[in-house]
Amino acid sequence: MMKYVKYILISLIILIPCVLTVLIYNDKITQDSPVFYKQGVDFYNKGDYENAYYNFLKIKWISPLYPMALYKQAKSAQKVGDYNTAALKYELYLKKSPDSVFVNSARYNLARCYFYLKKYAEAKEQFLIIKQQKKDTPSKEDFFLGLISKRDNKQEAADYFRKYISGVLSGTIKKDIFLLSAADELKSLGLELSDNDKQLLGRIYYKYKRYETALEYFSKLPISNYWDYLVLVNHYAGHKVVAKKLIESGIVLYSSNADEERLHQIYDIYTSYMIGRKLKNWTKMLQIVQSSSLKGEDYVMYKLAGMLTKEKALILYKNIEEKYPLSNYAPESLWNVFWSEYMKKNYTKAEELAFKHLKQYTKVNSTTRIMFWLAKTQLKLNKTSQAHTMLSKLATKYPDDYYGLRAENILNKKDTFWKTNPLRQLPKNTEYDFPISLSDLNIKDLKIINTIVSLGDYNVWEDADFNNEIIESWFELKNNEKSRSIVLARDSIEGMEIKPPFISGSYKLAYPLYWVAEINIAGKKLFIDPFLITALIREESYFNENARSSSNAMGLMQLMPATANYMISKLNMDIPSSSDLTEPRLNLYLGCHYLQYLSEKFDNDLYVIAAYNGGEGSVTKWTKTFRTNDNDEFIENIPFDETRNYVKKVFRSYHLYGKIYE
Repeated sequence: MMKYVKYILISLIILIPCVLTVLIYNDKITQDSPVFYKQGVDFYNKGDYENAYYNFLKIKWISPLYPMALYKQAKSAQKVGDYNTAALKYELYLKKSPDSVFVNSARYNLARCYFYLKKYAEAKEQFLIIKQQKKDTPSKEDFFLGLISKRDNKQEAADYFRKYISGVLSGTIKKDIFLLSAADELKSLGLELSDNDKQLLGRIYYKYKRYETALEYFSKLPISNYWDYLVLVNHYAGHKVVAKKLIESGIVLYSSNADEERLHQIYDIYTSYMIGRKLKNWTKMLQIVQSSSLKGEDYVMYKLAGMLTKEKALILYKNIEEKYPLSNYAPESLWNVFWSEYMKKNYTKAEELAFKHLKQYTKVNSTTRIMFWLAKTQLKLNKTSQAHTMLSKLATKYPDDYYGLRAENILNKKDTFWKTNPLRQLPKNTEYDFPISLSDLNIKDLKIINTIVSLGDYNVWEDADFNNEIIESWFELKNNEKSRSIVLARDSIEGMEIKPPFISGSYKLAYPLYWVAEINIAGKKLFIDPFLITALIREESYFNENARSSSNAMGLMQLMPATANYMISKLNMDIPSSSDLTEPRLNLYLGCHYLQYLSEKFDNDLYVIAAYNGGEGSVTKWTKTFRTNDNDEFIENIPFDETRNYVKKVFRSYHLYGKIYE
């Protein structure tokens, strides 16, 4: 017995140091792995893929980060063109993580590595596995399958290229990175092209503004079916005489087969060819359309109405909504008819038209506007209960809409919608947490993604099948793509039937805070609400510091050079002529001082915002023309579409920022 005890003790004496060594070694690996991973990410982001590879290589197999380190090794090797190493790493990753969210991306990249190594059979096998998972819907894999097949089966290659092209043009494939290449490949096969092939190629070359090449294909197709494309291609290729002749000879014969959007473009082009003023030309265009009973009369009437006096325009708006109730221009036309009756104080008739609008059209741009003004009409008719019911429905169903916010304000009897608070300050904590709750990832994937994100690996979303705009928005934010981040979050929220709480990460991504310290200082010094400054910047530039408009407005606050120079002179600033107005701090400084200047001129924040966009002279004129104590009426009567919508957008953002961050 003592003999066995002795052996056990000896074994323990030997085993314990070994265990301790392993534990210490494992602990060191656990500590070192995040360091190596972070260094690898930093090198990768700088484009130093060799050093990135060697840092990822230092992460041992017992580390939880090892699978992702393998994947990043493969990507780094692929970036420098070492496809053999990349393929080996992708193969190993697929064996170790067969159920990972990165599997499809790894398999796709492995297939591409095989392709570049001319291992076409292996590449095809991997692409077909992905196609099988996608149930053979058109995908980017079709493009590569076409490249592989063209070596020994041109007809099969053509079918793959056609499938890819059709998928992009139909919207099934969202990114069209290979579209032009696919067209060139299909063209290069030398096969006899069907009419369908020719129209596909023509459409692609038209899309990429290769008009002469597009013309080669459309000119070989029946003019009766592709007259609209022939006109547009000739026009944009600079053959305007030919385009004009095509319009005049074919407008009666072929316009009935034309796509609605392209036909409208042709009407725009034809009126630009006419000699004379715009109003005269569009009047003539309407006569042509009506005399020959052509398609698009609703479009031409709507365009012409925007150039006429209110009384004459009203006749056309009535014609559109009565004659073409299903037209895209009918809802807005009916709104204009309603507004005319409201402004004439024919409230009973206005109410009738508002109900007609809501019955005929749902979820159009003017829906919330009609709901709001129906409620205000009912208040004029002393139908208080019905008005409050409509306002409540509007505020509940559209809580983040401009009119939904206005409805809530009226219901709460605050009368503070256009009154800002200069004493407020933006919150300093502007961290945005990864939106885990919006992901359908499994626990294992969530854990690894949280870990690598904490190490600064923000490009990971490009490789993962998140399929969620809010998550993509967060990653774009982390990559400093501010505008792109806002657009993704904004579009995602707009597509939600039920809106999330205002304090959610979704809204914070759609309405983020940047330059907080600078805006707070400017607000305090100039007595301007920092939330108003932030809302204005969001709508002006989406926080793109280098934004430059077609009219040469620049920077965060989209300052025009003339406005900036005026403020520089007024403030007696000594600024070098070479200074760039897109420089954020200079742009903020001048933009905020311009807001203060407008605030001194107009003792009304609504007028200040209108003047920032439409000009102080215009606002002065409007205040004299539209004499009203009702700010809602003033806004709807602003004659500039851009300024009218701008005011609504800025005040919508202003109130949403308050709800999100206060």
